[in-house]
Amino acid sequence: MNGSAARNGGNCSRPRVMGLEIEAVDAGSLAERAGLRAGDRVMRVNGHAVRDVIDFQYHAADEAVRIGYERDGTARSVEIIRDPRIPLGIEVEPMRCTICGNRCVFCFVDQNPPGLRKTLYVRDEDYRLSFLHGNYVTLTRVGGAELRRIVSLRLSPLYLSIHATEYPVRKRLLGLGSDDRLLEKMRFLADHGIEMHGQIVLCPGLNDGAVLERTLRDLAAFHPALQSVAVVPVGLTRHREGLPVLRPADADAARDILAALADFQASCLGRLGTRFVYGADEWYVLSGAPLPDPDAYEGYPQIENGVGLVRSFLEDLIRKAETFPGEIADTLPSLWVVGQSAAHVLGAEALPVFRRIRNLDLRIKAVPNRFFGASVTVTGLLSGRDVLHALQDEAGPYRVLIPPVCLNPDGLFLDDLTPGDLSRELNRPVRVLAGFEDFYG
Repeated sequence: MNGSAARNGGNCSRPRVMGLEIEAVDAGSLAERAGLRAGDRVMRVNGHAVRDVIDFQYHAADEAVRIGYERDGTARSVEIIRDPRIPLGIEVEPMRCTICGNRCVFCFVDQNPPGLRKTLYVRDEDYRLSFLHGNYVTLTRVGGAELRRIVSLRLSPLYLSIHATEYPVRKRLLGLGSDDRLLEKMRFLADHGIEMHGQIVLCPGLNDGAVLERTLRDLAAFHPALQSVAVVPVGLTRHREGLPVLRPADADAARDILAALADFQASCLGRLGTRFVYGADEWYVLSGAPLPDPDAYEGYPQIENGVGLVRSFLEDLIRKAETFPGEIADTLPSLWVVGQSAAHVLGAEALPVFRRIRNLDLRIKAVPNRFFGASVTVTGLLSGRDVLHALQDEAGPYRVLIPPVCLNPDGLFLDDLTPGDLSRELNRPVRVLAGFEDFYG
């Protein structure tokens, strides 16, 4: 569960059982010429019942598309013959996602401060969002009908939040009332050719040590259907009043985890031909260990989960540096805003590359997280006010460089400030980084 449905165009409530309202029809489109209008309710496509946009897109992919719909309570139908490469020109209502019924002891949504926009408190748990947007889901509320639908519509790959495979541990971690039979569900998906990727949120003292070893052994049995597993440290904010007491990961825990993962990777390389399990960048930062070489990430299958993100950035930087100018005109000093966990490695490995450009005055500004608390150190969870507070004592002219991971698709920080708000408050130019040229352009 990750609370991202609203960012990805979904409305979270109980899903409608049947029918899909047309919200807009493009002028001059095939749908308009066939007589379809906004407000019509699509009930069937090529004889198949429709309950969401996935059904609609899957069954409307043929050359001949017969659409059964209702208008003002009257059933109608129309057939459209087309080149499948030409869109129908229909915009249907947003998908209504299902809500998480788990009570995970580490749920990040429960650790949000009060007063944020409503979408940040949504506990989405929907396999469709996993397929469409890469959201991690537990499958605890997915039954036989949903599993068969996943297979029938080829909703692959899926991204699974696993955490542990032994039911007593899963019960404690996820707050389960009964055994959700996760491994049986995964076996069904694997046997039917559905690709999966997994994650384990590591809570020291709960699912590390022997529990982690058992979990990884169980999961490796699903390879190659289960392509990869990420192990990420639990994120704990300062807003945990009334929540279970959890121990944050520290340097010792990070070293133990990396050692365990290295042993398991070596075993998997020999048996499966892949490392299979990967540690998040945060483990390396916490332990002080160097980042693995690029080849160790095997194509970065878990990069959206913070696995290999820094190494990938550095490798891309080294490749693109060949195109950087040797010199630029004098320009404002630049402060590159990052979370505290990334500051050291970027300062050691990225800044020297940029500083080959003569007249480029670039500094890294490591920003403490006051919004969530000092234990949250990743760049993507910085708020606008965190940045303002960190820069309030910076004197002289400068410009601020903001990584795009700090913003949602609407250009908002977690606290709803915008880069424009920062610029006005600081009376300094603020740029959202879109590419390497933004560092020196």
